[in-house]
Amino acid sequence: MEFVSLYKRVIGLDVHQAQITACAIVEGDDGVTHVERCQFGAFKRDKRRIVLN
Repeated sequence: MEFVSLYKRVIGLDVHQAQITACAIVEGDDGVTHVERCQFGAFKRDKRRIVLN
């Protein structure tokens, strides 16, 4: 079974009490898929760091 892409760019968030994980999947014009993952703390000081980056 072959998968067909519906969207070229998607992001998923996995939110827990102490940690947030973001995963972005981007398909380029050449068809190559790039995956980027970032993890952040869920405390207020950590959330401020997300906005500043």
